Amino acid sequence: MALLGLALLLALYRAPWLARARAELRGLPPGFPGQGGEGGAEVELVCPLPVLFRLESLPSAPLGLEPRSVSGVAWGRTRLRLPLPCRYRRRGEHPVRLGLRLQGPLGLGERRLLLEPGRVLVYPALRALPPFHPAPSFFLEGRPTPFGLPDPLEAKGLRPYRPGDSLRLLARKASLRRGQPLVREVEKSLLGSLFLHLDTQALHPSYPDHAASLAAWLLLQAERRGERYGLSAGEVLPLGRGRAHLERALVLLARLKATPAPALPPPAPPGSTYLLVSQGAEAAFLQAALRGAARARRGVLLLLPEGYFLYPGERGRRAFGKTPGLERALALRGLLLAHGLELRVVRGHEPLALQSSPQPP
Repeated sequence: MALLGLALLLALYRAPWLARARAELRGLPPGFPGQGGEGGAEVELVCPLPVLFRLESLPSAPLGLEPRSVSGVAWGRTRLRLPLPCRYRRRGEHPVRLGLRLQGPLGLGERRLLLEPGRVLVYPALRALPPFHPAPSFFLEGRPTPFGLPDPLEAKGLRPYRPGDSLRLLARKASLRRGQPLVREVEKSLLGSLFLHLDTQALHPSYPDHAASLAAWLLLQAERRGERYGLSAGEVLPLGRGRAHLERALVLLARLKATPAPALPPPAPPGSTYLLVSQGAEAAFLQAALRGAARARRGVLLLLPEGYFLYPGERGRRAFGKTPGLERALALRGLLLAHGLELRVVRGHEPLALQSSPQPP
């Protein structure tokens, strides 16, 4: 009996190490800073022997997770759900971590587990910035609608038939009602396309967030106007449009991280507006930009020497001197312009200006 009791005590002591846990995150979709909600983590415990448990959410400043905990006794297969109210605060891909403490039923033996049920994407912060309109394309396109892109020859009214009008524009029913040939008057527009490249080399910790916020605003405006847009930010997203395309671009911006070396821009799609954003403006980056702008309709190199700019309503201290990247870019300004790249410099004490070129410091 003594040996049996000793074996039972040993089994109860080892009970926390015999348990297995699996966690899954639910109800925390990607979002922008400032958005809040409540998701949850589902944890499955498999315990051959009874154990005391305490499950709690670990704090996360970027996600604004509020502390929550649940405790009890588990034996066999037990499913737990822990609510996770949050309010997103910082761009990035952030893990959600849970702490699980297991203890034997007699208070003997303790095991602590760190669970990661998933990760949450937080998009860049959206701040109202000056507009930027790509150069018109070479081709006529129809106006987009909430239900997709209609035929380029979308009618906006009727007018009498004139010699030379295409017969496929003939409005047959309206012509029969009025007793004269009528044709559909079409609406055409020159919609440009935007290809945006973000140099991931950061010399200031604020550069990735400012660049990502700028890119998110420009792409969102392009989507609202119905223009095609592409993005190069660690990965290359070709030209496209639509909600799914915008979500893919926002995911790339949420995962944007600084790198020690410059990210060389890829070639611009033919006829597009080529917008490059950089802080360091290394020689290799400038050479790749000259090559990449060959097929662009228009090129703009936006240089942020300090790695940041002023949002509307902000005030900053004047920046003096020239960074090495600024000196390299200014020395090649004429060559850049000859290859179709307009250099625009925005210092740290200046608001963003994309439509007019600031004077060199």
